[in-house]
Amino acid sequence: MTTKASEIDYVRTGPGTLAGRYMRRFWHPVFRSQDLPAGQAKPLRILGEDFTLYRGETGKAHAVDFRCAHRGAQMSIGFIEGDCLRCFFHGWMYDANGQCVDRPGERQEANKNIKIRGYPTEEYLGMIFVYFGEGEPPPLPRFPRMEEEGILDVIADILPCNYFYSMENDAFHFAFAHRDLLVDKGLEGVPEVWAEESDWGITTYDRWPNRNSVGIAQKGMPNVGYIVPAALLLAKGTKFALHVSWRVPIDDDNHITLRANLTPITGEEARKVLESRKPSYYDRSEISKFGNAILAGKMRLEDIKDRTHIEFIQDYIAQVGQGPVSTRDHEVLGKSDAATVLWRRIWRRELKAMQDGQPLKQWNLTDKIDTPIGTV
Repeated sequence: MTTKASEIDYVRTGPGTLAGRYMRRFWHPVFRSQDLPAGQAKPLRILGEDFTLYRGETGKAHAVDFRCAHRGAQMSIGFIEGDCLRCFFHGWMYDANGQCVDRPGERQEANKNIKIRGYPTEEYLGMIFVYFGEGEPPPLPRFPRMEEEGILDVIADILPCNYFYSMENDAFHFAFAHRDLLVDKGLEGVPEVWAEESDWGITTYDRWPNRNSVGIAQKGMPNVGYIVPAALLLAKGTKFALHVSWRVPIDDDNHITLRANLTPITGEEARKVLESRKPSYYDRSEISKFGNAILAGKMRLEDIKDRTHIEFIQDYIAQVGQGPVSTRDHEVLGKSDAATVLWRRIWRRELKAMQDGQPLKQWNLTDKIDTPIGTV
């Protein structure tokens, strides 16, 4: 397969790009629900475009265009009134659909002709999802196993690299990027890795030399991951957990990863786990701080004393360290890259079909999530 950056059109997702059009056919989480209180607005950059995200006084989250139709003022600094957003500059007000409903000092009957765009929103698993495409959105995928009782942690991390670098994380890298976490748990050597297309996206498998079981993970189109992250969690003392995540492009050089981790425990067991967490568990600022220092040669992984987020720091330096997309002009793929090759092939196939006006595969995320998953 060819790998020149100029031919990898799925990494560029801005307005008007082929991959950007494809990505806008799906729902994307953009914010943790807990980070947007009622009556507040935030600027939001996703898929190379700027938007406004706000939560009305009723508690409903809304998304509209970045600028006012009047003179282009930034809407996120405006005033929230009910479920409407009023421009800070001259007071023009828009409802959640982007319809202008008030223009102080102007003829109100003309408001119906003035509109900015509003975007459908839903909240699920502690995240705010937005649909940026045209027309009616598809149903938001649901993950019933993630709705079980337990400790639900919602995590948001911004990485200064293309979203595809994170999507291509595979089981093979565990043997090296995370080897210090796995060696004490009996995972030694390198795993055999293979993958197959599914109705969800791809299913990846890994078999370690000294284990009879096969690890399974699902990667859903276009940017969803669903796994029982047994290897790393076991290495850190967690018996079992479920994990679903999205890698959402901010632009072509940055992305946000939003994760929901469910540890299905309740009662006294859950209380003990929560009490055992250090304050650093909820502070993720050190991931980029340490990651950037390591990449700059100013410190080493071995220098980190608090290892609360060590696996995320390891992933950060592996992914961000790949540099800009143009470095792929020089990559050499091998047998261990089976999942990556299949993933890119599916992306190329779907983008080519969309470009040619041919039918696209309809991915069934919700059904796949209920199948047995983890280790067999």
